[in-house]
Amino acid sequence: MISDNTNTHGLWAATAPAAPPCPALDSDEDCDVAVVGAGYTGMSAALHLAEAGKNVRVLDSHEPGWGCSGRNGGQINPGWKLDLDEIARHYGDAWKDRAIGVAKEACGTVFELIDRHKIDCQAVRSGYVQGGVGKRGLRQLQQRCELWQSVGKDARLLNARESADLLGTEAYDACMQHPDGGNLQPLSYARGLTLAAQSAGTLVHGNSAAISIEPMGQDWRVRTTNGTLTARHVVIGTNGYTDNLWPGLKKAVVPVASVLTATEPLSDNLRESILPALHSVSETIRIQVYYRLDNEGRFVIGGAGPVWQAAEQGSTAACRAMAERYFPALKGVKWIYDWAGYPAMTWDKAPKLMQLAPGVLAGMGYNGRGIAMATMMGKQLAREITGEGADLPVTALYQTPFHALHKFGIFATVTKGRVMDRFD
Repeated sequence: MISDNTNTHGLWAATAPAAPPCPALDSDEDCDVAVVGAGYTGMSAALHLAEAGKNVRVLDSHEPGWGCSGRNGGQINPGWKLDLDEIARHYGDAWKDRAIGVAKEACGTVFELIDRHKIDCQAVRSGYVQGGVGKRGLRQLQQRCELWQSVGKDARLLNARESADLLGTEAYDACMQHPDGGNLQPLSYARGLTLAAQSAGTLVHGNSAAISIEPMGQDWRVRTTNGTLTARHVVIGTNGYTDNLWPGLKKAVVPVASVLTATEPLSDNLRESILPALHSVSETIRIQVYYRLDNEGRFVIGGAGPVWQAAEQGSTAACRAMAERYFPALKGVKWIYDWAGYPAMTWDKAPKLMQLAPGVLAGMGYNGRGIAMATMMGKQLAREITGEGADLPVTALYQTPFHALHKFGIFATVTKGRVMDRFD
């Protein structure tokens, strides 16, 4: 079980700058755009809208970054859960080039915002590495390298020896080294986006859960316990923490628990031999772990959480064991922090940009690529509202087939994945 449930954000809460003031909404106000959810999607949308001259207010049930935006592994990974050829097939000839462009540009969008707004979030632009095991892993990495190279990215396939030299582990038969991506302190980034949006004129209200969205002529009224916002447009960016605010929206995604754990700062000797270039790493295996070092040399690793219990009731023992298997020198190092959260998955592995009603948009479903994709989705939502037009098609409400049985689906997927990974 997660050892410190009072610190829901683990290492990130312990090392992030103080949260910006976000007073609760306690009056009835008007604005151009009301944003529900102060994670990466909502705050990126708010920032881009405010820079376009819109009067924006943001509502969150807690504070910016409280959900998975402040709990993830901090990896800025290029691409989607779908490979580039799968993106092309999914969107068809009319949209494939623009959708692939969104995938290509997402990491750069994050770093551009960090640089332009001087966001203090320990950002490292080290690139991304994906480790492969067995023939299946090698085949996947070869194909991914070729696909990225076909769109101008210098993705390289490394053999086992090159992979071990780069990462300090002999766990992989091959790796893909991608020039884009890196890592950051995720809660600091969420808070930094908030400060940037506030500086651009956005008003952010914490402890202000939206409890209803009602039509008011051509406008919408968003109610909280102590106030209301009346706006021409509403953006919902609640992702893995989506509730019943809008009928049926909760069924657009499947929240899947992920647990994370982090060590004390490693010694200088260990830091020279474990991820010496500060790469973020994920894997081709079906039930994978993902890991990196933070700016003070703490080893951070995450993986699958519990299916039938709350994420915070999960155990990080399997993640710690895998870390010590990959890097035997970690044995004896103290593990200090445990925490957990809910990324949001989609049935078809594609993100969802939806128009729920005229003037009401939602963006969610990033399948574990949330830092880059949610930031980019916020930008796309803003483009749609300002009239520039999103680079992804805007669909009607999407709902996951058999959503009521999603926990059984997760259990079956994890069980099957673990069995098949053993044979790779």
